[in-house]
Amino acid sequence: MTREGVLGNAVGLNPQGEVVLQVFVNSEHPKIADIVRSIPGYIKGAPVSVQVTDPFRTMVQLIPAAGRSLLGSGVSHKAKQSPPIQLGTSGGWRYDLANGYCCGGTLGSLVQVGGSQFILSNYHVLEADIVNGGNGVIATQGDAIVQPGLIDANCNANNTQGAATLVKSSSLPNSNVDAAIAQVDSGMVRSDGAILEIGALSASTVNASINQAVKKSGRTTGLTRSKVSGLNATISVAYDNECAGGAAFTKTFTGQILITNKASAFLAGGDSGSLMVEDVTTKPRAVGLLFAGSSSIAVANPIGEVLGNFGASMVGQ
Repeated sequence: MTREGVLGNAVGLNPQGEVVLQVFVNSEHPKIADIVRSIPGYIKGAPVSVQVTDPFRTMVQLIPAAGRSLLGSGVSHKAKQSPPIQLGTSGGWRYDLANGYCCGGTLGSLVQVGGSQFILSNYHVLEADIVNGGNGVIATQGDAIVQPGLIDANCNANNTQGAATLVKSSSLPNSNVDAAIAQVDSGMVRSDGAILEIGALSASTVNASINQAVKKSGRTTGLTRSKVSGLNATISVAYDNECAGGAAFTKTFTGQILITNKASAFLAGGDSGSLMVEDVTTKPRAVGLLFAGSSSIAVANPIGEVLGNFGASMVGQ
């Protein structure tokens, strides 16, 4: 990670099924060829697989404040739903508008803390505005979390509906998860935690494994499927201080899950906050919380670490 141009590393398998150390190199670096040549073929006896990718970024979506409304109908993941809503849907902080843009992501899943239910999403979707900056406000305990997000409401909060109230927990930059929760407003979210095109979940969770088949339901790409490609990943991700704002901090995460994301087909901007589950037909178990990626690799926090951060459990059967 100290080498110039190295974005991260993980444990994976090569095409022959051998365990390898994956090293991810920045495709946008001007000295990329030299960087690739400088990486040894083996490190401490382990074969090295160099993979070239664009930088890992949070998968929030932003559109110009003058952008057109994207409100839809039916099973759209961007549509304003009739309550109680299903999750895996467009959503975000009600005031996520600054610097000529509005931002948003995915309201991923339902969790329980004590006797109360909460929507689970990412820190950078629900509470990443930490400066007065371009909108004169910061994310505060009790703020409205809306569905759909401003990005799908012509950047106008009047076209959205309140679904939950923010619990200001500030998981970043000091913890190892990009996660946030919001307490469900009465009658606004299905109490069984159903997710669009996935349905109700198992109350149990499962650890990730290499080549594990997974799926997710998110605002931008909807229901998509892929497989786990790396474990115990160390990656760095840069964060802004508000929507379309300046640099806030860069966080290095450890112990992360990597997923194949060829041409951003599994995870794209606006899918941040989606819950990744095992790819089974009914009552899938949660695997991880998706939050970042590149055009070839998606990244998820292990679900056990996310739930432990809040003392939460999955709502499921």
